[in-house]
Amino acid sequence: MPEIKQQTEALTVRDAVRYRRSIRKFKETPVAIEQLQPLLEDAVYAPNHKMTEPWRFLYAVTDDAKATFIDRFIAFFKRNNPDAKEEKINQYRDYFSKVPALLLVVLKEDENSVVRNDDFAAVSALIQNFQLLAWDQGIGMVWKSGRILYDKGFQQDMGLKENERFAAILHIGYPEEVPEEKSRQKASSLLTEIK
Repeated sequence: MPEIKQQTEALTVRDAVRYRRSIRKFKETPVAIEQLQPLLEDAVYAPNHKMTEPWRFLYAVTDDAKATFIDRFIAFFKRNNPDAKEEKINQYRDYFSKVPALLLVVLKEDENSVVRNDDFAAVSALIQNFQLLAWDQGIGMVWKSGRILYDKGFQQDMGLKENERFAAILHIGYPEEVPEEKSRQKASSLLTEIK
């Protein structure tokens, strides 16, 4: 597996897909929104049935914006874990303060369930595009999900509209450590001809 670094040549699409990793440990090097925005401009070319473009983004790269996110995350965590120890809360506070950039991907939810499913697929494709484009620039991330994406209190705190929810919270930065590849089941073992 090639080590991630500033590339002098672009990765092949295959290499980007095969060697991208979820990064959980980041260098202290800042990541500016000016670095991420061009990647998003390309990532929006994800397949999108009916061109609904059901996405928007919230970001935190400055200390003030990250502090606001952290406060709202901690409020969510305490609501859902009233017996949480201060030590655990401080671990979250410490972790998020060290993540160079956060990108919250917002999904507009259509009333029609078919459109809603198509739109979630489109947003997921956009996120993967963004991850691959960032990886090509030496920037890593981890795509986080879970209960927080659906929490009405957190959604309100973050200013989401009634018909919106989060699709992902991306933790972004230059990798301090790149995990080893995890094995995957061979696609050929899952491939069946229609009869």
